[in-house]
Amino acid sequence: MQRWRRCGTAMARINALLDSNVLIAMLVEDHAHHAPSLGLLEIDGPPRFAVAAHSWAETYSTLTRKGGPMPFGFTAEEAWAAIAGVRAMTELAGLTPQQTIETIRSYARDSGIGPRLYDRLIGEAAVAQGCDVIVTWNVTHMRGLFPNLRVETPGEFAIRSA
Repeated sequence: MQRWRRCGTAMARINALLDSNVLIAMLVEDHAHHAPSLGLLEIDGPPRFAVAAHSWAETYSTLTRKGGPMPFGFTAEEAWAAIAGVRAMTELAGLTPQQTIETIRSYARDSGIGPRLYDRLIGEAAVAQGCDVIVTWNVTHMRGLFPNLRVETPGEFAIRSA
């Protein structure tokens, strides 16, 4: 099913919602998944992507992390400049405060624990936006949470979009 969203005075198709792990890989040149993630922005067309609002916060936090896993060590200015560049090419998707609370409540009711909640929020933002495709490197997690959505890696999405 195609979903359309009004963007200014034109109607633009949103092809997929990008997960924060795809954004991070796009922005970190030495990331193992950099090339296929960045390649999404170079697909002929170009496809229209949405990003969940809280994914930008997760991306910023991860890029500026100094220690621990994934210590990319971007400065605040570098992280913001990188994010702003990709943000300009994407639509912003999000949940209302009520939808956010309902998602957390539903996750708890389903005995969900830990950080997969963030995947649930991203998927619910896709549903709220009308996106039926999520592009992520955490395919197994997303498919488990959203079996009715198409969940693809950047490479899978690029092949299907060619």
